[in-house]
Amino acid sequence: MTNRMVTNRTLPRLGAACGALFAVPLFAVSGNSGHVNVIGLAAFALFLPFLAYLYSLLREAEGANGWLSTTAFAAGLTGITIKLLSAAPEIANRHVTDDTPLHKALQGIADAATGISLYPLAVMFAAITVLTFRTSVLPRWLGFGAAATAIALAVMGSFIGRNAGPALILFLLWTLVASVVLFRRTWREPTQVARPYSPAAS
Repeated sequence: MTNRMVTNRTLPRLGAACGALFAVPLFAVSGNSGHVNVIGLAAFALFLPFLAYLYSLLREAEGANGWLSTTAFAAGLTGITIKLLSAAPEIANRHVTDDTPLHKALQGIADAATGISLYPLAVMFAAITVLTFRTSVLPRWLGFGAAATAIALAVMGSFIGRNAGPALILFLLWTLVASVVLFRRTWREPTQVARPYSPAAS
């Protein structure tokens, strides 16, 4: 087996698996804020290769002249970057006394950044939804899940400063399920990047 064949098999599997490696740790630490900043930052970084792999699938399915796949990638990158930046004031708050004006201000900045991040993520899922139904690049049920996630993210984004947990849980759940689906697909079709799903596969 040549190095090229190994690469063709391994890289898509790594890209697909990064979605699960992103979602599972965040589910695990969701109730333990003491470890969110360390494990969460590492997990969010793993969303980037998954996003790039997903973009490659969407781009090939849409064609070179399409723009929705680029929109999905740019929106996802923007949303996850803003969410990563929201960790900075939370880390700073560890060194500030609770219930002080500075503590409340830093927490307000972190909450606002999280709320703002939901809007570009909603755009990403909206683009994924449209491309799924137009090209069948993903199973239709994942398309419905992406649509529900886009709506939840957009709605929860309007409540800046409130708990965005439910929308983020949907985001993590969709990413986890999509990662598993795509990872299994790379074992069935290891040398192919994108191939539309048939109705039977959906």
